Amino acid sequence: MTEINIVDRGLTGAGLLAAAAAEVTSWTFVSPSRARQVKWVAGEYTRALAHPEHPLGDEASVDEVFTRDPVDAYLRLSRTGQLRVRQAADPSKASDNSEQIRLEVLKLLVTACGAEDTAGLPPQPDPPSKQPVAKRPRALLRTQLTELADAPDATTSQLRMLAVGAVVSDTGIRAGEMCARTTEDLSPTLEELRVVRRPQGWSESEAYTELLALSGLSRAALKRWLPERQRLLTRVGGTATALWVSLHGNHHDGQAVPAGTPLMTRGLARAWTRAVTETNIEMAGQPSWEPLPTRMEQLRRGVKPKAAAAPMRPDAEKAAALLDDVAARGRALAELRHAGEDDSTAELQARIAVRQAVRGAWAEGIEHVVQLSVLADAGLTDDASLAAAGWESALLAAIDRSHGWGRPSKAADAV
Repeated sequence: MTEINIVDRGLTGAGLLAAAAAEVTSWTFVSPSRARQVKWVAGEYTRALAHPEHPLGDEASVDEVFTRDPVDAYLRLSRTGQLRVRQAADPSKASDNSEQIRLEVLKLLVTACGAEDTAGLPPQPDPPSKQPVAKRPRALLRTQLTELADAPDATTSQLRMLAVGAVVSDTGIRAGEMCARTTEDLSPTLEELRVVRRPQGWSESEAYTELLALSGLSRAALKRWLPERQRLLTRVGGTATALWVSLHGNHHDGQAVPAGTPLMTRGLARAWTRAVTETNIEMAGQPSWEPLPTRMEQLRRGVKPKAAAAPMRPDAEKAAALLDDVAARGRALAELRHAGEDDSTAELQARIAVRQAVRGAWAEGIEHVVQLSVLADAGLTDDASLAAAGWESALLAAIDRSHGWGRPSKAADAV
């Protein structure tokens, strides 16, 4: 858990807001985008304290700044565009989303100031409802993605788009949640995806983990995307765990950035729109082709994923028992394979047992490389044996890249 240091309660006005913003942005669970929002709101409220229509001034104390009337006055001034550094084209067009963000940030500033007992923030407005995608368009979407999955000449851009589209249409996760996914979040069989959920206005204690089922389309798409991802990582040094990476080199702060670097939220959304637009143009006029939606948000609407709760981090005692089970099931399978009983009834039953044990350990949050080390000690060292235990070869290659060698058998070969 992140330690929260309450700001000096002797501070007032602009100094108080600046100290609170600095404290909030230092918390490890606050994302860069949220940090920018915190600085924006603190700056707005500072300008509100200097505005003639606000009831408080720069001498306002911590027990006054976050009470209802001053907060309402700040929100009213911000809503009408009177606190902007740059004048808007039409200040009367206020954004419900901006109001939501301001209230979420004010809640964080209240926490940083330890002012929960005196604060009087307005309730969060209900988010606007969005029309879900009807069943037929959603079925057509999956049909178009399946058509791409079957195309042998699909480009790298299309393969990434296919994988992103399939996963989002299965799980309904947001772009930010997608970008945070790593190879560790894929189950060994590629049948599930681990996602850390952070509700709007979240605090670290409110985040939770879910395991979301992936369809056969998503698994097929990931099997095609992971080798392309591997190729894109050739110029990336060090570890590389991000599931979604860039296709082309770029520049950042004057430094060359190679292809294969992790995609950020905006980059993922732009990449989807660009790839879909190109694909829709290319496929226009083809029999039965219906244009894909150009915004990722459209993929999420109406999705009701199959989800199972999972721990945020492994329980040490439970993890030890699960790894013991993986080891025992792995040894049983290895003995049958070494005895030449491949594809026998006993060997098939042993495969199922190992896969169940491996899935249980992954669901608990035990790292892939730890499980693979246990299976290697149990006698399952080559790709064929690990495939029998349920591991997809494309994911094994990604694990090797993410952890140096990843598997003890590979490390041994390098000596």
